[in-house]
Amino acid sequence: MFILSRPRLFLPTLLLLSFLPGTLAQQSDSTKQTNRHSLYGGLGFGSDMTYSGYSLSGSRPYYSADLLYSYKRSWTAAFMVYHLADTQTALAFYDFTLAYRKTFNSWWDAGASLAAYFTAKDLRDLYFGNFAYMSVSAGLDWRLLYTRVVYSTILDDSQTRYFQIKNSHYFSTRDFWKDKAFVDFNPTANMSWGKRYDISKTNTEETENGPVEYPEYSTSFGLLDAEFSLPISFNYGNMTLEVEPLYNLPIYKDPDFPAREGMLIFINLYYKIL
Repeated sequence: MFILSRPRLFLPTLLLLSFLPGTLAQQSDSTKQTNRHSLYGGLGFGSDMTYSGYSLSGSRPYYSADLLYSYKRSWTAAFMVYHLADTQTALAFYDFTLAYRKTFNSWWDAGASLAAYFTAKDLRDLYFGNFAYMSVSAGLDWRLLYTRVVYSTILDDSQTRYFQIKNSHYFSTRDFWKDKAFVDFNPTANMSWGKRYDISKTNTEETENGPVEYPEYSTSFGLLDAEFSLPISFNYGNMTLEVEPLYNLPIYKDPDFPAREGMLIFINLYYKIL
């Protein structure tokens, strides 16, 4: 398929949705949540905002803050804000997410989420515009491995869809420091498929200011990237500090927002308010 231009709607790195069922939901498990209502506040740092072959922050580090409410460990509502390093805009992106997760038994679970994303007006030409995003998933616990399959789509006319397979193995230490602390680990391997944009040719148009080049894109569906990470969380009372080294291996590099290959680092601090 060939298109003259591409939509300026791009998915920000679970982080956004990827992080909601991963980091934040995992944090609820890590703190051994038992309350019907739970409220968390968090601060974070990431060395790059990458997702499925894209570097959505232009390879810039980012800082984040989030507020997450959980009801019966099934319903989750989250609000997140992001600031990009070396930019004058204080609030670059923010999003609202509503998610539901159902555990059927010790083997199976499923979930769905709906999110709305917003970008600062002066950054939309450089990054992405406002849009809504939906995701559904199913998980299977093999005991030695936990496999989650995720299907996601942007809710617009671009027909941009993503497919992910995540394999992880969660384990934790025994409680220590008067049974108030423990450390958990969740090594993860993730592969993503989705729409790929490639520049098929470049057209030149003569204007009053001289020639202007316009790329013509072709699209296809294929493997985008692979990620290998080792989230390590230190939990003490109502506080959780998570450090996640991640190796990003882009199989496909977007022509406009190429993700870099190499080691990334994500640091998040959460506090259980309720």
